[in-house]
Amino acid sequence: MRKIGVLEPKVFGARIAGFLRSTHPVKTAICVEAETQISSRTVAKWLEGASSPAGNAYHRLIEVYGPELFVFVNPDASPASLREAALICRQARLERQVEEKQREIAALRAGR
Repeated sequence: MRKIGVLEPKVFGARIAGFLRSTHPVKTAICVEAETQISSRTVAKWLEGASSPAGNAYHRLIEVYGPELFVFVNPDASPASLREAALICRQARLERQVEEKQREIAALRAGR
């Protein structure tokens, strides 16, 4: 069994912020609030590095973003099965984004 280290709070917070920014590159705090019901003011503090999620907020993030978040935050502590689950989740999320963009393009073309 491999030894799992605890991340320093600043590293943990920076990785959470990095994940949220990569998932929601535009209006990050507002998008995270829409998906998690965590206040955008709280999320903004995480993004600024003033604080990081703890307790229920972290559990809510894991509930919404699943293994993709966990692996992004702590890749060295993630077993292969969890890394594979994260890849599957990321692929599904990207496919949903492609479908959304295709609908937007179709709507633009229909409006000509």
